[in-house]
Amino acid sequence: MGPEEAPDRARRAGALFAEALEREGAERERFLRDACAGDERLRADVESLLAAHGRPGAVDRLGAEIEPIAARLRGPAATLAGSRVGRYQVIERIGGGGMGVVYRGMDTRLDRPVALKFLVPRLRADDSAAERFRLEARAIAALDHPNICTLYEIGEGEGGHLFLAMPLYDGETLQARIARGPLPVGEAVAIAIQVARGLAKAHARGIVHRDIKSSNVLITDDGIVKLLDFGIAKLTGVALTGAAGPLGTTPYMSPEQVAGSPVDHRTDLWSLGVLLFEMLAGRKPFAGQTASEVSEAIRRGDLPSLARQRADVPAPLERIVATALRKRREERYQSAQEFEAELLTLGVTAALPAGAITPSPPAGPQRAGRRARGLARGALAAVAVLLLAVALSLTLPRRRATAARVPASIAVLPFADRSAAGDQEYFTNGITDELIATLARIEGLRVA
Repeated sequence: MGPEEAPDRARRAGALFAEALEREGAERERFLRDACAGDERLRADVESLLAAHGRPGAVDRLGAEIEPIAARLRGPAATLAGSRVGRYQVIERIGGGGMGVVYRGMDTRLDRPVALKFLVPRLRADDSAAERFRLEARAIAALDHPNICTLYEIGEGEGGHLFLAMPLYDGETLQARIARGPLPVGEAVAIAIQVARGLAKAHARGIVHRDIKSSNVLITDDGIVKLLDFGIAKLTGVALTGAAGPLGTTPYMSPEQVAGSPVDHRTDLWSLGVLLFEMLAGRKPFAGQTASEVSEAIRRGDLPSLARQRADVPAPLERIVATALRKRREERYQSAQEFEAELLTLGVTAALPAGAITPSPPAGPQRAGRRARGLARGALAAVAVLLLAVALSLTLPRRRATAARVPASIAVLPFADRSAAGDQEYFTNGITDELIATLARIEGLRVA
């Protein structure tokens, strides 16, 4: 292979490797057969990279036995391990995706470990890719939330290497967690609630992630969920150039996304619905042998029954998943706060980590009107429950005359904040406390 041929082969092998990782089994085999038709050497290189990637302890690293192939594909100066960019020492490669390669690094000034995400070399000369990379930095920097990754800085090293510096979290991706089997119902719901809270913050800032998937959700050792990779996020009023076709990962795309139509925040809510189904069932809801078959299933296929996947999924939870995965976006949840509120009503969540318990932010410019409507509905609810208490106080004495030996008792459950803005918790707590206090004054009634 001549020196002028190596870069092109490296680009082709790298692109095919990344695409093949998104496929499994027979679908991957067909993809490689079609993509590498007539070039057995290219296919052998890609298959070697896939084999090394899949070995235990070799995730996102190359096995020593295929290092000669990797060296041939990478060409000179393809690795940054051992180098230094700004105040950061680059240590080792730990991951990568379609736009960036992630290295473990060390902040020499503050003496703390960091994750350094570099724009992949084959995209450095692509203005649209660099634009998307900078856009990712802007998207992350605009957000400050426990369920969204933090951005330390964006910089550029020698040779024009654009990079993002972020915390190096201890934990595992949701993809790795699901690979061990379906999650307990409470754990799955708790994770979905945290994802919804992170999305609510992003959507309130006009940011649509567009690539919510299991590999972009990190669960720290403390149990806190972090949303990663805003690399293809869409900011309100910002257009990207050079984008060919829909951006995202096919099995998690919404119907409008696979159709190449304009997307909004409800696309992220669809993807969260896919995540929730996948956590509970151990598989994605819409499958196919090829990407086009998956896209067709997303657009027109029926949603598989969760109850048939596992018997312990509550019917209300299956209804929530079905609502999130409705084909028409107008029929889905209209905000991340609404999605979160529905999940909270289930009462089946595992304990949320202290750092993850953050109220969802307001849902946008219609917040004031929605808040007023929420207060009105809350006031009506308060009147209703107090009338119920009065009715009980009038009927219980007569009831005791005929059934004095039968103790009367009632349980008061917490009222859920169902307002669109999600900022009525103080009001719902007040209703609950007032109802408990009123009922407790009724003679002969035990309040739980």
